[in-house]
Amino acid sequence: EATGGRAGACVPTVPTIAWTNPYAGWSRGIPTATVPTFFPIAVWLQGSWHATEMGQLGINIYVGNNAGTDPLAASDLATLKAQGIYAIIGQDSVGLANIDDPTIVGWWASPDEPDNAQDKSDGSCCAPPIAPATMISNYNAYKAADPTRPIYVGLGQGVAYDGWEGRGSNAPPESGYMPAGDIVDFDIYPYNNCDGDTYEQVSCGQFWLNAYGIDRIHQWSTRGQAAWTDIETTTINKGGTHPPTPQETRSEVWLSLIHGAGGIAYFVDTWNPSFREDGIFADATMISAVTALNKQIKMLAPQLNSASIPNLVSVGSSNTAAPIDMMVKAKGQTLYVFAAIARAGTATGSFTVAGMSGGGVATVAGESRTVKIAAGRFSDAFAANDVHIYQIDLTTATCP
Repeated sequence: EATGGRAGACVPTVPTIAWTNPYAGWSRGIPTATVPTFFPIAVWLQGSWHATEMGQLGINIYVGNNAGTDPLAASDLATLKAQGIYAIIGQDSVGLANIDDPTIVGWWASPDEPDNAQDKSDGSCCAPPIAPATMISNYNAYKAADPTRPIYVGLGQGVAYDGWEGRGSNAPPESGYMPAGDIVDFDIYPYNNCDGDTYEQVSCGQFWLNAYGIDRIHQWSTRGQAAWTDIETTTINKGGTHPPTPQETRSEVWLSLIHGAGGIAYFVDTWNPSFREDGIFADATMISAVTALNKQIKMLAPQLNSASIPNLVSVGSSNTAAPIDMMVKAKGQTLYVFAAIARAGTATGSFTVAGMSGGGVATVAGESRTVKIAAGRFSDAFAANDVHIYQIDLTTATCP
């Protein structure tokens, strides 16, 4: 049997697997000098006057401010910088005038959601989606103006939901937009879709769609682009009544990370009972939950910024309708098993650590409890939308 870091230990050898930071190719892009401690936690289209509260929430990147739609001046960049927050903004007169400002870590490829049907010039609906070739041409122009930062493109819910009629008829394949960005983001808000039209309600409550879209971006990737997804936190729709619960938001985030998201972007606006740009701050329970979630992500950034280890840990679910998705990382001889229930329902997860014949303990991060390991196996209960993160120190394993 394989041995680990101590003589005679009945534990597996943890393989060393090379990992390439998806942001390593840009000298002025997403911070890599502080890797492995930096992981992108972004917010969409917020004013700099919210920087203090966003920083307290755990946000480290602003996305989408553009001089053509939502003016962002050098003074706004200074405000963000004072809070330790970076920005991905439009490559416009303001952006290019501040091209040497290290606060800018990427360029936003306008418009947002080019893969959706577009408004006509008179503001009526609907023109076809912007052609992928146009977005790719724009990408090349952005890159020519500044090759030191990645280009961010934000797509719509068609990335994860084939029935999305908002793309219109005869829309080009979503995969065609992949070359138009170095960071490919998409938005889908499953719980808020419960308030939408009939064709949206098909995706109502399907919290796994964010993770599914991350899988698709990786499958369609042309050059190893980073995959991001937008996460719902509020009642988005006017007159809507189905905001996610804190546990549902946490589930969407961790499932996306388990499937390889290289960043998370929160949508925090609300239109119910009236529009509020920073609507999340009307919900003290959600604020507390998202702050704790972001703190946990930052704490685990060294593990997230490392290679996943295949075939070392396996998991089975007691409920075939509710599988458990999993990702395994390692730091030295400590395994980190990230696990989340991936469909509606509850289940018991049964885990097996390959090559571990003895016993030990799995510490459940953030839950003040442990789970006993016997003969390399342990089980744990998963409630609806549950996420558990297990730390297994192989150096303390006992041999049979």
